[in-house]
Amino acid sequence: MKKTAQPSQVAATLVWFFYVVIVVSLAVTLCWALYSQSNYGYRFWYQQLDIGQHIQIYGPQNRFKSGFEQLPPEQHWQAFEQIRDAVHNSGAGLADIYYQPPGKNPRPLLHNAEVQHLQDVADFIDLGRVLFWVLLALWLPLAWLCVWLKAPPMRWRLGITVFTVGAVLAWFLIAGPTQVFYQFHLWIFPADHQWFFYWQDSLMSTLMKAPVLFGGIAAVIALGALLLTPVLYWLGLWGCATACAAGVALKNPPRI
Repeated sequence: MKKTAQPSQVAATLVWFFYVVIVVSLAVTLCWALYSQSNYGYRFWYQQLDIGQHIQIYGPQNRFKSGFEQLPPEQHWQAFEQIRDAVHNSGAGLADIYYQPPGKNPRPLLHNAEVQHLQDVADFIDLGRVLFWVLLALWLPLAWLCVWLKAPPMRWRLGITVFTVGAVLAWFLIAGPTQVFYQFHLWIFPADHQWFFYWQDSLMSTLMKAPVLFGGIAAVIALGALLLTPVLYWLGLWGCATACAAGVALKNPPRI
């Protein structure tokens, strides 16, 4: 009987690498979705990052809107929550978010350029939802392939992991978090749409103390993904290995 050739280590390594990318991406998108349900912890960050004081400084300097600094913190929280709700609902209602300074008429919170940018954010979130389901659909099939092809040597896996993580960390350290944040905006959003707003020109940017708030949000999502990634990684491999073993047992029942 002719001996069957073993799958190559290169194929096993490529499948393993793509499986890891899928797992990490799935963990990030899942943590993002879960954190969004708590309004991205805005009340916590409002206190920790002194956003209230930030609004008191830059609210009066705004060249388009006035009176936002006169609102109590609860209305600042509400304004952020309304923005969050809108961008997670395909952008519906962005132009209908209002605030009302004491003794004055209600006025729109966002000007046209801000609405356009937040609509771009909403479109990106919608795309992220689609990506989540694609990742989820690929997760177990790739785990099954990893089990079938068997894991590449540990030194290969360690080398790839160290190189990839090292390259990402080097980029962050050399460019700096702010420049990385800006670069993602250049990649994600249309080139002819404004995405950078000075605090003096945007209540949206002032309310979020951008980009400082996003650093805190990203840290929470990254920490969650760091904890969730090994769970998804081993769960996928264990589940597929168990299923394969059960399938073999059914095909070859013990003789009595």
